[in-house]
Amino acid sequence: MTANTQSKSVMAAQAAIERRRIISLIIRYTVLILVGIFMVYPLVWMVGATFKTNSEIFSTMNPIPMNPTMEGYIGAMNSYGGSINIWRAMLNTYTYVIPEVIFTVVSSVLTAYGFGRFKFKGHDLLFSLMMAMLFLPQVVLNVPQFLLYNKFGWIGSPLYLPLIVPTLFATETYFVFMLIQFLRNIPKELEEAAKIDGCNVVQTLTKIIVPMLMPAIVSCALFKFMWSSNDFLGPLLYVKSPAKYPATIFVRLSMDAESGFEWNKVLAVSLISILPNILVFFAAQNQFVDGISAGGVKG
Repeated sequence: MTANTQSKSVMAAQAAIERRRIISLIIRYTVLILVGIFMVYPLVWMVGATFKTNSEIFSTMNPIPMNPTMEGYIGAMNSYGGSINIWRAMLNTYTYVIPEVIFTVVSSVLTAYGFGRFKFKGHDLLFSLMMAMLFLPQVVLNVPQFLLYNKFGWIGSPLYLPLIVPTLFATETYFVFMLIQFLRNIPKELEEAAKIDGCNVVQTLTKIIVPMLMPAIVSCALFKFMWSSNDFLGPLLYVKSPAKYPATIFVRLSMDAESGFEWNKVLAVSLISILPNILVFFAAQNQFVDGISAGGVKG
């Protein structure tokens, strides 16, 4: 009788634990679904609004258009002054964004490897100066940078030199710091083993360090891609020819109208301009998540 009572008590306790687990699971997923809907709704509404008229956009919160129209996308294809349209603007954008991403990643990896694995005269001072740049807002640098690039004759350059050239010098301090943190989690014994096998510094970096840093490198590349694609002030300062305007400035041009804004056109232009960012993020999301989560692990 005592054994049966104990068995029933154990089963009741297990049932209570299982009920609590199920209730906790339901609450968790309910909260996640609600938060997900709250975060995704603006994008869904934006897609639906591109097929609405102005009056319908401001009269309902329903993302599904009642009277769908393609006028927004037709207007989005219009040229401005005969020298720029959305497709030319997109091409202009990635003409400088892709080199920026490549040069930023390469320069940041080299700088992080230098600071993370080598001790040299002035190491601590230079590292402190580099970290201090994290606290310097970009707006403080705009005027001196503009004067410098103007003296070099780079303003209005068809090659976007003021936007691309600085990325050769690891100007994104945050990425360098992030990569250094990842380097600290990579055992130095791997590099010592590579050295014994006859690898020089460059071979060790390319064959050992870079593959292990790949999640962090993808995270840096994705951040830089997003920031450069969405940059408005940089192109506004340094690009003078309307034919060379990127998508960020083209979106602003699409809002210039003599008689009110055609919001379906503005939203259509905005959606087209952000589609590459969305596609790139989903293509790289697994390594991006791995990079962000691994960054919080101390080894």
